[in-house]
Amino acid sequence: MRSIHSRHYIYTHWLRIDMNNDEIKQWEQLKNYWNKYDCSMTVYYYDYNPLTEKAIKLDCNQSYQDLDLDVNSMSSGSLKRVKAKPTNITVYNKGIEHFFVNKLGLEVLDTLRKPKSKINVPEDQLITVDVLSEFGRMKNIEKFNEIMKEEDWKIVKIPSDVSYHYQLYFGKGKQVYNRYEYAFNDFTFKSRFKDRLERFVNNVVKQKELNLDNFIGKKINMFESKHQISTDKKINIDVKCIGLVLGINNNCFDIYDFQRPLGEQFYSLNLKDFEQKFKAGIYKPNFNLLTSYEKLELRKYMYNKAKKFTNLCADWDYRNIDMTDIHLESLKIQKNKIFLSCEKYSTKLDTYISADIFEIESKELVDEFNLLDLENREHVLDFMSKLENYIDFDKAEKSLKEEENKKIKEKETLEEMEIEYE
Repeated sequence: MRSIHSRHYIYTHWLRIDMNNDEIKQWEQLKNYWNKYDCSMTVYYYDYNPLTEKAIKLDCNQSYQDLDLDVNSMSSGSLKRVKAKPTNITVYNKGIEHFFVNKLGLEVLDTLRKPKSKINVPEDQLITVDVLSEFGRMKNIEKFNEIMKEEDWKIVKIPSDVSYHYQLYFGKGKQVYNRYEYAFNDFTFKSRFKDRLERFVNNVVKQKELNLDNFIGKKINMFESKHQISTDKKINIDVKCIGLVLGINNNCFDIYDFQRPLGEQFYSLNLKDFEQKFKAGIYKPNFNLLTSYEKLELRKYMYNKAKKFTNLCADWDYRNIDMTDIHLESLKIQKNKIFLSCEKYSTKLDTYISADIFEIESKELVDEFNLLDLENREHVLDFMSKLENYIDFDKAEKSLKEEENKKIKEKETLEEMEIEYE
């Protein structure tokens, strides 16, 4: 029986299923290694090709030279090994056993090694930890504590020779992120556990949170399970691109799908519904390059949004401010730069005068504008106030005064010319 203090796997290898080689032999290789050695395998799909390409993360105690797998040999059934973690990959919510069954046509899981915990500690010996009191200063710990309550996870500890050793316990028989019952391979002292936990927490919180800005200007894939009618057994997953996210309007994503019939290419997805399906794995970003149609519609959408925002800036009824005071007039965006102009109403001229363009380089502000729902008046006014904090009002006052005097002189000159003409 392994000790609860058994060490981590020493080596991590990133493997790729070569679709141009014998795929079945590659999966058989992995199954045989899985049965023979103490290891952990995690399956990932490539975001650009989720149905075919697969990446395998192999954690084991064999170096590349000692690895008992046919890798990079160019022979039939040889796996590919890559030097580092591939980009644009996402972990499956299914364990490696699912793929052995699915790919090798096995009827039952009895031929495979069933999951079992490497840690042998009776549940009644686990001491539940007050998370916030012991790890309260850790980043994202409050959010993670809420997640643990939802999932019924616990941080636990057991007595050691000196103090206590800690673990994150999912529960009896639970498998989470391809980890069985426990998040880590062993119990360990508090400081080391804290480092492990912090990385795990940040990753989980990131997956749980929906960062809407990541979807603006991106296409969305919908993953739909197909079932056999007679048995209701899932036979495959259908992946379909449902369109490009243009922006946010009235608590909805505005979507453009040029493949739809004319008149139906623009539609909306409710944000709450989108969030639920995103967390369920039904919606995922599509990182394929945009078509010329999509690029054009995205530019048009952003241009019209900036134009509408500019109109709101000059709307007295909307803003309810003294327009004789200097205020934001317009906004233009170029990549990560924002260009602002200001104006005020001149009582001497009985019209508006504007001057000075203020340049701000801020990706955060651009992202915030992209997420701004122009139907939400409170948020729009708050964003206007935020932009006005970047205006140098002393400089603006001087420029506007010069502009006003210039226009007054032009007006006086024009009046004098009219008198002379008469």
